[in-house]
Amino acid sequence: MDTEFKKESLIVFSDISILDVKYLLKINSSPFIVMKNHLEILGILEEGYFLKRLDSEGQNQEITAYLNTSFVVVTDLDKLSEEDMSTYDFVIQHGDNQYRCYPIHEVREMLLKKKIKSLISLNESLHEELEVTRRKVKELTQILHSSYDEIFVTDANGDTLFVSEACKKLTGLPPEAFINKNINELVEKGLIVNSVTLETMKTKAIHSAEQTYPHGLTVFSTAKPIFDEEGNLYRIVSNSRDITELVEMKSKLNRVNLRNQRAQHENSRTVSFNNFITNSEKMIKVLELAEKVAPMDSSIFIHGETGVGKGVLARIIHDLSNRKDKKFIQVNCGAIPSALIESELFGYESGAFTGANKHGKQGLVESADGGTLFLDEIGEMPLDIQVKILHLVQDRTFMKVGGTKEKKVNIRIISATNKDLKQMIKNNQFREDLYYRLHVVPMEIPQLRERKEDILLLTDYFLKKFNEKYGQSITIDDHSKLILQLQDYPGNVRELENVIEQIVVTARKPIVTIEDLPSDLTYKDTALVNLTGIIPLKKALEETEKQLLSQALSTYKSTRKMAKALEVSQTTIMRKLGKYQFIYDEDKI
Repeated sequence: MDTEFKKESLIVFSDISILDVKYLLKINSSPFIVMKNHLEILGILEEGYFLKRLDSEGQNQEITAYLNTSFVVVTDLDKLSEEDMSTYDFVIQHGDNQYRCYPIHEVREMLLKKKIKSLISLNESLHEELEVTRRKVKELTQILHSSYDEIFVTDANGDTLFVSEACKKLTGLPPEAFINKNINELVEKGLIVNSVTLETMKTKAIHSAEQTYPHGLTVFSTAKPIFDEEGNLYRIVSNSRDITELVEMKSKLNRVNLRNQRAQHENSRTVSFNNFITNSEKMIKVLELAEKVAPMDSSIFIHGETGVGKGVLARIIHDLSNRKDKKFIQVNCGAIPSALIESELFGYESGAFTGANKHGKQGLVESADGGTLFLDEIGEMPLDIQVKILHLVQDRTFMKVGGTKEKKVNIRIISATNKDLKQMIKNNQFREDLYYRLHVVPMEIPQLRERKEDILLLTDYFLKKFNEKYGQSITIDDHSKLILQLQDYPGNVRELENVIEQIVVTARKPIVTIEDLPSDLTYKDTALVNLTGIIPLKKALEETEKQLLSQALSTYKSTRKMAKALEVSQTTIMRKLGKYQFIYDEDKI
């Protein structure tokens, strides 16, 4: 403690006279320290106490009778305890051969002033540190808010603590819409889709995923756990970056690759896409449309006859979408008995009906959550179930059989049929409102007979497939392929596949010729050769070739298009037209 303001106390010895004491008190009223010759402190000579004792004892006593002996000697006033200050009247500070005497009330006042001064200094220091911290927090907050990416922070329970301003750009909502809300609540309301924060809460590990918001933006989010000193989950920080442009660029790149494939195979114009191969311009346009609409969540309706590949196209759309890592659930509406279709689609609660699983059952709709639900042969859907499907399409909610609470799902719906739904609507067999809800993006897959150029391509594809499956090495000669190409295939691609499998399984020799083809195919609907008896095979083949050229010429009107359809060179077509003396004018076509 700083005691420079206090001068050294006056010291007198025990042999001083009463008269001398009175004189000293007149010229100096400060307390005196009384000591023996050997420097032993006897007490404090203080005016008030001295006069009081003088009145009671008289002047004939030794000096010690007039001293206040309630004192304590210390080297540092800061070392005084509360007990010392409550017990003694004076404090003598002794150090460096100097003595200073303080009344206890002065010491209290000095210590209090020092404490107040220290507190004021501490308060000023804390205020300065607080201001520095505030500036740093403000600066850090501004930095976080200026980030192009969204920064989302929750505690270990999923309660939102901080969201950066970038959320406005990604979600269209301000940070206030998320702060103090639990992540489960935000997911239930649909404000956050495919939450990485929830996954990190469960696994306590870094988790990343693509997320698509309702207004079309696609983001890539990564959540990272933060642990306290004891290893407990403390915070979860997620970072979300807008990758919409990257997705669009990827889509454009896919389209460029598709066009490059077509350019590289200009002669055959063969396009192979997710097990869907085609030479047909009509089919290529369908695939291009599928690629364009796949990243969006619009409902798609696929029209086409049985066996054209509606399920394959639906799977292609799913694999090109942002849901490709989630489930693709295909439901054949015509294959499920009408009495079971509701429980199969929507599931049921425990005890919903006699014979039900006691634990209940999850339906196909709920199984598709996050992915794609493909409703094949939607025209077979019973009218009473169509009402529930309409509700699912509109609100993405459904109720289990025997349930009382609706459940929400995040699904993309693709439908398909081989029926004329507009006629069914007129016949009150299909709901018009459901039709237009499903029919947002219509797609028509042409029948195989409308894309003859695909028949030989698919023939080679299936031939390779079944040779590998059955361990064979069967080939089909060109004349037999012509016969195959001229069929109408009412069962479309599926029928052609079955025919090729039959050929591979039943072939008696490595090279299949006309006489080895299935009997119901060789002459059925070909109208190539009208046999009236046995003729040489060569002549029959020439007649077949002639009739095929005649049919192709009337269909395509151009040697270039004929060559493409028949998969031969234009020179070959012109040579054979000359051989059979066909009259045509290339300049006019």
